[in-house]
Amino acid sequence: MAREDAAGLLAYPAEAAVDVALRDGSSVRLRPVATADRAPIRAFYETLSSDSIVFRFFGVANLDRAADWSVDVDYADRYALVATAGSAHAVIAHGAYIRLGADHAEVAFVVSDGWQGRGIATIMLGQLAAVAERHGISVFTAEVMPSNQRMIQVFRDSGFPVEVRAKDGVIEIELPTSLSEDARQRFEEREQISALAAVRSFLNPRSVAVIGASRRRKTVGAEILGNLISRGFTGPIYPINPHANALQGLPAYASIADAPEVAELAVIAVPGAEANDVARACGGAGVNALLVISAGFAEAGAAGTARQQELLGICRDAGMRVIGPNCLGVLNTAPDVRLDATFAADTPPPGNLGFFSQSGGLGIAMIEAAGRLSLGISSFVSAGNKADVSGNDLLEYWEQDPATDVILLYLESFGNPRRFARIARRVSATKPIIAIKSGRSAAGARATSSHTGALISASDITVGPRDPVRRHLPGERPRRRRAVRRGPGRAGRLPGARSLARQSDRHDRDRLGRRLPPRDRGAGGTRRV
Repeated sequence: MAREDAAGLLAYPAEAAVDVALRDGSSVRLRPVATADRAPIRAFYETLSSDSIVFRFFGVANLDRAADWSVDVDYADRYALVATAGSAHAVIAHGAYIRLGADHAEVAFVVSDGWQGRGIATIMLGQLAAVAERHGISVFTAEVMPSNQRMIQVFRDSGFPVEVRAKDGVIEIELPTSLSEDARQRFEEREQISALAAVRSFLNPRSVAVIGASRRRKTVGAEILGNLISRGFTGPIYPINPHANALQGLPAYASIADAPEVAELAVIAVPGAEANDVARACGGAGVNALLVISAGFAEAGAAGTARQQELLGICRDAGMRVIGPNCLGVLNTAPDVRLDATFAADTPPPGNLGFFSQSGGLGIAMIEAAGRLSLGISSFVSAGNKADVSGNDLLEYWEQDPATDVILLYLESFGNPRRFARIARRVSATKPIIAIKSGRSAAGARATSSHTGALISASDITVGPRDPVRRHLPGERPRRRRAVRRGPGRAGRLPGARSLARQSDRHDRDRLGRRLPPRDRGAGGTRRV
């Protein structure tokens, strides 16, 4: 909440600025309006189509007066938000409310024509309603032209209980600012849609570019390119290397901009000091998702933390999502995808286990053991420093993934523990979740921090020894067990205990052993979890 300044007025609520995910998986910056935004908002209004101007201002508007009004806020009775995007932080949407009485206010929005339909107005409505409720406003009203059916539908689909009536040639809309259970569910559904779209670009991309692909085998870039080719990725692969014309039988390109099409996923395997320049080029080329294998970020001290924050800013400005940095990669064993964007030497057989790991070392060990024990994996994600896409996003993706029946999480930290608890409670109703939390003792923390920067991220919250992650959330009864598909081969424990033991303490190892399933040579070669 905004604080009062010396004059008793509410100061600028800088803490309210957030990055929000849209329906297509991209992201924009949402923040309160400041006086300095007048010129950018004026420029934004000039870009709007004539229909958008008429719908917003009910006719031809004086844009100078509209810009003045748009920044006339006190952060209580008059509150406004802007959404910005791109490296220039251009304004792409404006939303505001103005108190009209003791407990009610008028609300209005306008979104750039090219950004409409992605959920920005709905997110603004939810943010404005939360602020208004804190300031004693319980009812929002809005006037919409009858022909502006798109905005009317925004209110209807918001989840808020909406009253709609026609009066004096306009549509009057009224809704409470408090979130009903239906509204909360609608916002959760939108959150899930955003997560699905974001993760899909990593696990089911139309095309992949490997930046840092090399002629020298056994280098990370060469191994990732080799795995993509040898595992039979079903989409186009574009090796990027300014010093090669061809790599492993594929044409090579000097830069991401020289590829014949915009790659949906770009894998960055260059030295950490060069990674941000590469990310900036990917954003300029229109890449959707970045998989940053490179190290030298938050796991490498203060300079690396600053580099990681810069990387995240570059991705936010371009609307890209990022997995990593300092990670092993991702894979998807689905026969219509066959994506292996890792530098692991082995690949697991297809199956129904979704696996998320913050540790690349553990990921390699598990992939090797899964192949040796014929334990089928549907998809795997190594998050590394977990700068952006997290285990929460993967939970929401696997909840809807028909190829995944069981979810395994190896976690070193929780970026948003409340969101994790909420999502895990919902997902575990239909799909078992096995969650292993490491780094809960001094020895374990030293081991985990040696290969990931997640534990030293200022926004992360780690769970201490008194707060274990349990297989079932408190108050819940254990769910029906579900089989993990596996191919022919000998039965055994879920792999990973030995490899985990090398990097965690005895307490963590004992907890892992208690969570793992017993040996089971059931019919059909299945092992039950």
